[in-house]
Amino acid sequence: MSLSSRSVSVSVVVVSHNEGDHLRRTVDCLLAGLPPDGEVVVIDDGSTDGSAAGLDSGYLGVTVVRPEARLGISAARNLGAAQARGDVLIFSDAHVTASPGWLEPLSDALARPDVGVAGPIVSALGEPEARGHGFQWCDAALNVEWLPWQGAEPHPVPMMAGCFLAMRRDVFAAVGGFDPGMVLYGAEDAEICLHLWTLGYECILVPDVTVDHLFRAAHPYAVSWDAMLHNVLRVAVVHFGPERTQRVVRALTGNDAFPAAFALLAASNAWERRSTVRAARRFDDDWFCERFGMAC
Repeated sequence: MSLSSRSVSVSVVVVSHNEGDHLRRTVDCLLAGLPPDGEVVVIDDGSTDGSAAGLDSGYLGVTVVRPEARLGISAARNLGAAQARGDVLIFSDAHVTASPGWLEPLSDALARPDVGVAGPIVSALGEPEARGHGFQWCDAALNVEWLPWQGAEPHPVPMMAGCFLAMRRDVFAAVGGFDPGMVLYGAEDAEICLHLWTLGYECILVPDVTVDHLFRAAHPYAVSWDAMLHNVLRVAVVHFGPERTQRVVRALTGNDAFPAAFALLAASNAWERRSTVRAARRFDDDWFCERFGMAC
């Protein structure tokens, strides 16, 4: 049976941009944890370092997709989901190591119909004592802080790091995927978790699974602060009411990147998406922030 015709139960979507040897090590780890009918879909998003070379020809169960232009995290993950065939979708960074047996606990959590996304404890690669158990916003600028240990059983958290997230395909379709208006990098994980909560789904941390993530002192590629700030502003405009949106804007206006970020936002479809999101949701941002006691 050819790879293209075989049944696939679980698909891991890995977005990579100039990840070097980290990409191959991540793919090896993922394949070791997948069942025979699993697959890895690598979105090689504008890499120039040849890091994805040979993955699609040298590995059974790996597909490499090379977009014509740089997409960024959200759009690349959506493309990967469209290419993938699994009923369960795992979205993974290209520089992680997952603990053995990671799939079953995440799949068990997703078996509950009210669960929108399940994720692991995230530890710093090489510093296993540095661990985050989901995260929350800690101020009006939507800066984030990691949550501490809250128990050994799977439990709800406000948001989880996008470096390793598991979703059922039907939930991914219901939420409309990652917001395609998010530019390049930043806040896409917070946005999709908030979106899921407001639709009535839960975001569940699964303490039986740990993923070691490479936290770099500096990115190996250019990071646009205009884009990152735009993404934070877009979360506020799309999901927040007027008062909370104004607090976010006031908190961010002193940033040097604010004028360029706001110009990106003004030229986008943020207000159209706001109407679409609000028409479908069950709960609003007040409910969400009160649910977790967040200072936002």
